[in-house]
Amino acid sequence: PVNMRPWWWVAAGLLGALFVLVGLNLDLFGLLERPAAGWVVAFTLPGYALLLLAWWRLGPGWERPRLTAALWGLPLFLALPMHSRDAYAYAAAGWHAARGVDPYRVPLGEAGQPGLLVGAHWTGTTSVYPSLQLDVFAVLSRLTGGDLFWTTVALRLPSVAALAILALVLPALARRMGVDERWALWAGWVNPVLLVQWIGGAHNDALMVALAMAALLAATDVGWRGWRGLVVGGVLLGLAMGIKQSAALFGLGLVAVAWAARLPGYGPVGAPPAEGRDARPVEPAATLVPGWSGWPRLAAAAVVPGAVTVGVFLLTSLSWGLGWRNPTAGSPAEAVSLAPLSWAAAGLRAAGVAGETVNALVTAVSAVLIVTGIAWVWVRLGPRGLSTRAAASRGAPLEERGDPLPFLAAVLAVACVAGPALQPWYATWLIPVVALCVVPRRAWLVGVAALLLLPALQDVLPPPLALLALAPLAFALRRPRAQISA
Repeated sequence: PVNMRPWWWVAAGLLGALFVLVGLNLDLFGLLERPAAGWVVAFTLPGYALLLLAWWRLGPGWERPRLTAALWGLPLFLALPMHSRDAYAYAAAGWHAARGVDPYRVPLGEAGQPGLLVGAHWTGTTSVYPSLQLDVFAVLSRLTGGDLFWTTVALRLPSVAALAILALVLPALARRMGVDERWALWAGWVNPVLLVQWIGGAHNDALMVALAMAALLAATDVGWRGWRGLVVGGVLLGLAMGIKQSAALFGLGLVAVAWAARLPGYGPVGAPPAEGRDARPVEPAATLVPGWSGWPRLAAAAVVPGAVTVGVFLLTSLSWGLGWRNPTAGSPAEAVSLAPLSWAAAGLRAAGVAGETVNALVTAVSAVLIVTGIAWVWVRLGPRGLSTRAAASRGAPLEERGDPLPFLAAVLAVACVAGPALQPWYATWLIPVVALCVVPRRAWLVGVAALLLLPALQDVLPPPLALLALAPLAFALRRPRAQISA
């Protein structure tokens, strides 16, 4: 007989998603740029709690994760943009590009109906996205005839494509890293945070992350005497940067994963084996390439994909150029977000400091903090091109290869926390990566819960207060639990 209990949890998750949508759609004034009505959280918080519970109870052993994601994502696909106005900015940029108007020169607020709903911070600014992304926006705008609602629905098609790509890439990458692919698919793909932010929020981070993760998988291919994966990985990362420039951060992880895959070793490439688990060889696709050792080889493993990435990114920029660097483009430091630097920027503006000065100062401080943080992370977790003698004396290959996936996760975390802006959907950069690392399961639950509830709280509270409201979740970590392998 068929066990119907898991399907009841699938239905419960769908009910939770629908409950959220009912609340958001009842607040019709939510189309205007103002905080949502206070009563909306009576729908969104219980709805998300039910979705979270359903996901957790299904667990990594559930045999129908792809069907479940489709069922939970369907109502989100047809909803108004959730918890963010970014989709309207995308629609405005697409409206311009579809009509041959340069989105880097004409403000978003002048883009017909979509321009009316662009956030107040961005209405007088030009687009900040690369040319390839503008071309995608233009195609979707033409597809819908510029209709406001159907354009925002069509903007979710890249997110659906991203989830399809990730559904193929993540299990394959998990196998090559020696990680349970069922866990990776459950924790890093059918994750409710991804569904809400990528489909409901229609954020372009989805396709960026999917292409970047595909680049990591390509990097483990050691064909052409070790070079094929580096080239293909560089192409994929260049395309990811064409969607959103932040994909450049994944370049460090690409180098680290590629280097680890080209050295001999056992157990998960991304982290040491979990306590009590026998070491095992990685999948044959990630095996030793003779001669891959030393700092010159490590430099080549960085330069080759780096050069290919830059070349592909520049090729995809031919249509509109590099106008996202114009001073008319919106600055992420303009709006108060979860980033501590954005709080400092708001304080400086309140003290009377000119906005341009504040933006320049915050951007400079952010760059210094990010570079310093990434350098520290590289020293602690990054790859090392040790000589043969040094490698033998220091216990290579583990010492030589570093911990590539924890390294990448730490790099992304540093960039998020030290950046001039931090939004809940930025966490989707980390989720597929961290799902391939060794994590405490209880910490994973608390982290996903916080990220799922945070957007609903930000609908009615300023970001710092919304973050403070989540503080009680930290107490859930007080009782230690055994670590499990992802």
